[in-house]
Amino acid sequence: MKNFISKDFIHEILKNINIVDVINTRVTLKKSGNNYIALCPFHNEKTPSFTINSEKQYFYCFGCHIHGNVIDFLIKYNQLTFLESIKELAYSSGIKIPTNKYNKYYNELNHKKQKLYNSIKEISTIYQKNLQSRKCKKIHTYLKNRKIDPNMINYFNIGFSFDTINILKSKMFTHNDHIPNLITCGILVKTNIGYLYDRFHDRITFPIKNEYGNIIGFGGRILNHNQSKYINSPNTEIFDKGKQIYGIYETKLQNPKPKYLLIVEGYFDVISLTQFNIKNVVSTLGTSITNQQIQKLFKTTKKIIFCYDGDNSGEKAAWRTLKKILPYMHDGYNIKFIFLPINEDPDSIIHKEGTKKFKNRINQSVNILDFFLHTLLKKVNLCSINGKIKLLNLSMPLINTIPSVLTKIYFRRAIGLKIDIVDEYQLQKIFYINQKNEFKYIDQIIKKTNMNILISLIVQNPDFFQFVPNNINKIPSHIISGLSFFIQIFKLCRKYKKLNTGQLIELYRDQKTIFNIINKFAYWDNMINPNNKKKVFSDLIKKIYNINLENKYKKLIDKFYILGLNKQEKYKLWKINKILSQRKIK
Repeated sequence: MKNFISKDFIHEILKNINIVDVINTRVTLKKSGNNYIALCPFHNEKTPSFTINSEKQYFYCFGCHIHGNVIDFLIKYNQLTFLESIKELAYSSGIKIPTNKYNKYYNELNHKKQKLYNSIKEISTIYQKNLQSRKCKKIHTYLKNRKIDPNMINYFNIGFSFDTINILKSKMFTHNDHIPNLITCGILVKTNIGYLYDRFHDRITFPIKNEYGNIIGFGGRILNHNQSKYINSPNTEIFDKGKQIYGIYETKLQNPKPKYLLIVEGYFDVISLTQFNIKNVVSTLGTSITNQQIQKLFKTTKKIIFCYDGDNSGEKAAWRTLKKILPYMHDGYNIKFIFLPINEDPDSIIHKEGTKKFKNRINQSVNILDFFLHTLLKKVNLCSINGKIKLLNLSMPLINTIPSVLTKIYFRRAIGLKIDIVDEYQLQKIFYINQKNEFKYIDQIIKKTNMNILISLIVQNPDFFQFVPNNINKIPSHIISGLSFFIQIFKLCRKYKKLNTGQLIELYRDQKTIFNIINKFAYWDNMINPNNKKKVFSDLIKKIYNINLENKYKKLIDKFYILGLNKQEKYKLWKINKILSQRKIK
């Protein structure tokens, strides 16, 4: 980021953008005093808790605690990258991004990706044409036996790869760039002796598309069981298996905001269920879901249904998914599980049972809390005290990862009923003993110290820098914890002068730890009356100077008793004593 866009330019954009105007085009806002409020776009709620402060140019939700400046809003709401959000703000404010370095980088990146997309699209077309050939009689028979409708073959662009020679002789590949592009994408593989071969040769090919419909990689299924049944494209500049979801483009094409997503394991599961008019089916390209895939799923919908085999391995896979998804469970999110009969998968059972019965399975899916209890109760004996303690020890670390306060309460109460502790206060004490800081309330994270109050005041009111003497940086920072951080913020506020909170925070974006800390100070309630903030701030600055003088006074007194003082040091001691005495009288 900092290599392509200067902080000064970002500061200039934020100075010309009003966060209220940006959010108001996406969310319905209502004036409330000096702020604006709305129903939070990031979680379900009936009472508005999403607040925008136009003076600070900052948003905060009291429900799900999401927060940030206008750049953070675009990143989270529109699912943009940082560079894309800057480009969006620059365009909407009529400001041209001045750095040729950025434009050159961005244009080259897009151009390179587009060339890769074009080459993959061409090879996909070849694969699809191959499947129409009479030479593919064996593949046609296989797909027919699996009862795959020809319409589904076309809809999902299923194809077949014959061999490398067929590809290289194709008229489509007279273009000089196609061969190196396909090598870059991992479709053509070059051996040590320079021989090229197709990674997917002799396999049925399943194009994997991103949300915009660009083919970014392939899955391949071989009929010869002497080799790996399924392979995928390797990770490349445009494809990362851990971030991709098969079928997401086709799902969004039918409904950009589906009520739910049904997650299955394989390509044929997606295809067969879609063929039987089961909506919103996608695959995570394997049994293990990644954090990136979870985030991508939740950006599409707040209800996710996972479908697993009903055997022991299916339950283990479901339990791994549950543990990974709990830290993403915000208010309004709904997770369910379907467990199929043993030796059945979605592809096989839909052909046996049909659409209606499978939809019944969806309607009767197990909610996450019931599955959570079911799994843990199999590991303990509740007839003994040790069994109840074990259940508590197994459940507590997992429940404490849930960010949603309400969901956490329901889980906690369910465990409480099983261990015969129904008193909410006692449960709360037990479950919060070793809880990580990031899941505590912000007031519990930031202690009410004078320095923390001072830092919060200048973060929330950057113009307060004018009440700080310029020589504050001459005070030794070690005498007060946090003073060096305060001075650092003060210098930035003095440098940029008319700075708001949103702009101040942005200056720290590339320093992750400090960025998170300063964000917390931005919405921390320091419990000070708005009318008294300037006075409190000034008084706290005076206290810093007093502490510094007292520190100097103590050092001089210690020296007086041990070594004695010279004439100049005695005068200095007298002067400090006089200043401190006058301040105490006041």
